[in-house]
Amino acid sequence: MNLIIGTKRNIFACNSLLCNTSAKEHDLQTRSTLTSHSYESLQSYLLETRQLIESELEKLLDEVPDAKLRPLLEYALLTNGKRLRPILVILSAQSVGGNPEKVTRLALSFELLHTATLVHDDIIDQDVTRRGAKTLYSRWSMNGAILAGDALIALAINLAADYGSQVTKILSNVGLELCEGEYVDATLSLTKATEQEYYTKIERKSASLFKGAACCGALAAKGNTVEIEALAKFGEYFGMAYQVNDDLEDLLNKNQVSQDLKNGNVTLPLLFLYQHGDKASRKLLIKNFGNKSITKITAERLRVKMDQVGAFDYCRNKVAMYSKLAHSSLREIRNSMFKDYLTQFFNYVNKSEG
Repeated sequence: MNLIIGTKRNIFACNSLLCNTSAKEHDLQTRSTLTSHSYESLQSYLLETRQLIESELEKLLDEVPDAKLRPLLEYALLTNGKRLRPILVILSAQSVGGNPEKVTRLALSFELLHTATLVHDDIIDQDVTRRGAKTLYSRWSMNGAILAGDALIALAINLAADYGSQVTKILSNVGLELCEGEYVDATLSLTKATEQEYYTKIERKSASLFKGAACCGALAAKGNTVEIEALAKFGEYFGMAYQVNDDLEDLLNKNQVSQDLKNGNVTLPLLFLYQHGDKASRKLLIKNFGNKSITKITAERLRVKMDQVGAFDYCRNKVAMYSKLAHSSLREIRNSMFKDYLTQFFNYVNKSEG
């Protein structure tokens, strides 16, 4: 399912130079560009843009008819969020010379769609908390949460429609990609999955939303075809790097048991252990994969085994590879402060979360 004009490429293919780039080497190269001035400038920009998005979300909710679903929509949208996807819409638009005020509502449409997926994901995974707060279905009801998620999708399409049929179609295609990715996630078997299938899953479930956000931001700001395609590539590679890193951090966090392990979600570190670990490691993993009652002690044993077999280093190298591909995609974008922000975006997000 192609989001932009052009032939769909295999984003998993890479040349030997990219594949052999170490995470440490790439991190040093990228961080060297983050001088104290540029870091503070990016930090200030992201803070202001996030505040703009928060303010516009509140205004949007004021426009929603006084219905029984409104408290659920407010809870879903105004609970702490990173707002990465709407920020990427605005930043992409500015990188091709666009006015951020003219794409703000489009940016909201991507946040609404993203939030809808979280609401539905929590139901599928039966998670009762997210970011330290109760999930929507656990606070209200499963039926209420499903309907609230549906309403968010309807609102997202309504906002995107103001930007023309091409943007609306892209958003719709993203929604389909997200559904396909979620279905793959729900049906993927740890014992049968391939690494390629894992990448396909995260391309659809996560990277497609970043790709669509960057593509639509550039499209709405009237960027040229080369710029639109370059930013779509950037968004996709950024999304791949972000999701592999997110899956990695889920298992590196010693303060809590991995949600992916408890929910039985196939992620790259877990898959790597199953494919490269010894018989005892695989047996322990299979026994506890999807075990919501797994203890911290057992989870730590698995974490140590993943570290010993090289799973974490392997994932870090994949994050570095996708991040480098994202940076390379920006070569066709005109030099500007906003291009610099895009270049530093993933490194800043990764650093601020770590």
